[in-house]
Amino acid sequence: MAWSLSFSRRSVSVLAGTTAAAALALAGCASGSGDTDAAAKPASVKVPSGALVKSGQITYCSDISAPPLTYYDAAQKPVGAEIELGDALAAELGVRTNWANTSFNGIIPALQAKQCDAIVSQLYIKPEREKVVDFVPYMYASNTLVVAEKNAKTIKGADDLCGKKAAGQTGTTVVEYLTDQSKKCAAAGKPKIDIRQFTKDSDALQQLRLGLVDAYGTTLETAAYVLKQQPGTFGLVGEPFNRIKVGTATRKDDASLHDALTKALAAVRKSGTYDAILKKWNLTGDDIAN
Repeated sequence: MAWSLSFSRRSVSVLAGTTAAAALALAGCASGSGDTDAAAKPASVKVPSGALVKSGQITYCSDISAPPLTYYDAAQKPVGAEIELGDALAAELGVRTNWANTSFNGIIPALQAKQCDAIVSQLYIKPEREKVVDFVPYMYASNTLVVAEKNAKTIKGADDLCGKKAAGQTGTTVVEYLTDQSKKCAAAGKPKIDIRQFTKDSDALQQLRLGLVDAYGTTLETAAYVLKQQPGTFGLVGEPFNRIKVGTATRKDDASLHDALTKALAAVRKSGTYDAILKKWNLTGDDIAN
């Protein structure tokens, strides 16, 4: 089965990847990349016997190359919002966590081959995927607009971009969104948006950094990483757009683990851990409840 193109996790925005992701990525399927112990508290959800490939441990397949969701820190330890969420789910199940770094184009076959118990890797929930795996939705993936922090009070969203310059990566739904907004400007008798397109997402960001455009459109996840790396420099404006749900995937024949993860996510949300993780990584706009 050919998964590499039609199952790309970034097919919604076709972005080349998050800033600095390539430098941090470790390709291949190196299992055991980040073992962590379950939190020192009683399990709130029971995992039925035989539901996990290895008893007492949940292994997640993840392409650990997409900050701020999954990436390696300087000590080569998996970190990021999805890493913390996966660890929190494991704690509710009372099991250890093992992160198996898996190339994204082979991640569903790896799950089906029982190289892991579940996928946590910004896997978009799409009809063709739901035919082969079960999902536990845990957040959205979306696009957003970024402006210089000093302009965040005057540019509050796309409606304020009429007559201004905005940058985006060629071929993405960000550019489509800006094009539609520009048409709305013209229909209202206002100047169109001057849309500047670039082959690399990082080049579009550089235009904003240099003050050559007024706004930059990208994925909320990329924007969150940029804000974390350069605090006080940029701000997010408007509501997230082009949203699509992301979920933990399990095998069709592993309904018991699917149900356990569903309950574990509910527990993580109830405890406030879920909200804390999204807030820490500037991803509150991707809250599944919104």
